[in-house]
Amino acid sequence: MILTNGLKETYRNDGVVKVSGVFDPKWVDFLRNATDENMRNPGVMAEEYANAENSTRFFGDQFIWIRNEAFRKFVFESEAASLAAALMGASKINMFFDHLLVKEPGSIEATPWHQDGPYWKIKGEQICSIWFAMDHVSEENGGVRYVKGSHRNGKRYRPQSFSGEGHVEYGETGLATMPDIDQTVSVKDIICYELAPGDCLIHHANTIHGALGNKSAQSRRRGYATRWAGDDVVWDPRKGTTDDMHDPGLKPGDPLDSELFPVVWRK
Repeated sequence: MILTNGLKETYRNDGVVKVSGVFDPKWVDFLRNATDENMRNPGVMAEEYANAENSTRFFGDQFIWIRNEAFRKFVFESEAASLAAALMGASKINMFFDHLLVKEPGSIEATPWHQDGPYWKIKGEQICSIWFAMDHVSEENGGVRYVKGSHRNGKRYRPQSFSGEGHVEYGETGLATMPDIDQTVSVKDIICYELAPGDCLIHHANTIHGALGNKSAQSRRRGYATRWAGDDVVWDPRKGTTDDMHDPGLKPGDPLDSELFPVVWRK
């Protein structure tokens, strides 16, 4: 897959880039149908992030591809893995995990500012997420907001829960608490791309990002994030990370190559 030098430079500098026209258009309806079916039949890692008493549904589910043939098809047959390789300059790409995030119209809960990397039991520089839009997405209906260049400042922040009910408490990590981004970061340094169905955002694992609630009365915000790892990424089961309920059978420092984290693309 060929990406322009400009897109690669934007990713390196900003920690996030919008990419259009890469995915076959067939994947939009394919993932919409798969998403609605998964929401009717969620997996064991599914979560409801919204408070049902004062909000509509904010749904999430993870590691869907290991039990759902439709999402597995996207992981292994879509352009995602080769896109991650092209952007990161990797010679191989492992599937780390997938994450479905759906904010229905009127879902007022914000996604808190966070970095992905501190949640995960892996380490390395070549780690990215590809956030595939199934709907028209803007800041109004919960588009993802990014702090430009925040992946390059060398700072990592303690994980926090997305939900106030039944939430996960993260153990001691030795990391600082995320500062109040809206009060401490200039508006000009916060990016929120508008997306059409089939567009995607690709962000570095250490880029600070979050999202407002879905203020739209009609527009859904269905996003499917696939997480990808390149050559330098190894298993790092440190304290204070997410309990993913899946054991890959790896030792600290091992490459990810395993049944749980398969090599999907190789140069």
